[in-house]
Amino acid sequence: MLTSVEQKLLPDVLAATAGDRSAFERLITQCRHTVTGIALAIVKDLDASEEVAQEVFIHIWQQLATLREPASFLPWVRQMTRHRSYNYLRDNKVKQKILGEEAESLLENFADPTTSMQDVLEREQQQIIMQDFISQLPEDSREIVLLYYREEQSSQQVADLLGLSDANVRKKLSRVREQLKDNLLTRYGQLVLSTAPGLGFSAMVAAALTSVAPPVAAATSVSVAAQHSGWLAKIAVLLGGAMIGALAAVAGVILAMKPVLSKADSEDEKAALKTLRNKTILWVLMSGLLLTAAYELTSGVWAPLAAFAVFIAGLSYSQLRLQQIINPRLQRQYPDAAELARVNRKNMRWCLLGMTAGYGTGLFGLIYGLIQSGRWQ
Repeated sequence: MLTSVEQKLLPDVLAATAGDRSAFERLITQCRHTVTGIALAIVKDLDASEEVAQEVFIHIWQQLATLREPASFLPWVRQMTRHRSYNYLRDNKVKQKILGEEAESLLENFADPTTSMQDVLEREQQQIIMQDFISQLPEDSREIVLLYYREEQSSQQVADLLGLSDANVRKKLSRVREQLKDNLLTRYGQLVLSTAPGLGFSAMVAAALTSVAPPVAAATSVSVAAQHSGWLAKIAVLLGGAMIGALAAVAGVILAMKPVLSKADSEDEKAALKTLRNKTILWVLMSGLLLTAAYELTSGVWAPLAAFAVFIAGLSYSQLRLQQIINPRLQRQYPDAAELARVNRKNMRWCLLGMTAGYGTGLFGLIYGLIQSGRWQ
């Protein structure tokens, strides 16, 4: 089930995928704290975090058409931001700037509750203090704490933005409060909020987009539905890659069963084959719905993988049942046991080859889709 944040973003994601720059600019404004907060948690540098964020938004604008599930926009953005942030560290070999007695004096001054925040507003001082603060935080809490103060101290908002539970966010915030003194944490929180990128950052990124080509609209129902509103957009999201793949699989079942049916030498065999074909088609469609639900109602990788495993199990059973149905005819056609065994081995080899290629391709596509949608982290 989509969170309130994801539901709010979805119309603009659909419109931006179709090339609507204004919709994407709204996405920048709504996601700028998330992107810069995650980047800051990794690079520990205010200027670098905004530089990474600008690169992330430009890259997302160019690659929006590759997002197979628009509802997975936020996980995709989070993965992209973390990837770019670690690349920034690797490429620029960022070093800590907290050095010498001057830095120690500045930190002591900042910790003094009688000192005005106006005394530490210079950018270089902010950098030193922020690096020290982030370094004190547990790695698994850095994104949470930074976003918490930039999102008006709403744990539920942070949970929705990071794909976590509200209880998990509250638990990690509580641990940080135990680790740091409350009054000092409050002052750090004021600094985090004061350094959050404003609308000027959104305008700067939007201006940079003018020199970047818009995304090519995806040739799917999603890109078409992005130009409409209401129920049509929802149907487009529902009929995503999973159901399109299922419909393609149905066509494959029908085509594969045609030559088998043509070789049936009795009405009983033909009836059994038709029944198997229809049940297989029904199983494929149900598996497509199950996989779609796994994408829509969960945010991880295990539900889609489990749905795919169920899909494979059903098709494997259908293949076994097919062999059982045609075996009597093969025995009549090849009364010699050795010849029958040879034919069965040949059929089995082709069957295994086809299943391996089909299932392997399907699994590769599934994993690629999970990575592209930001679920595989």
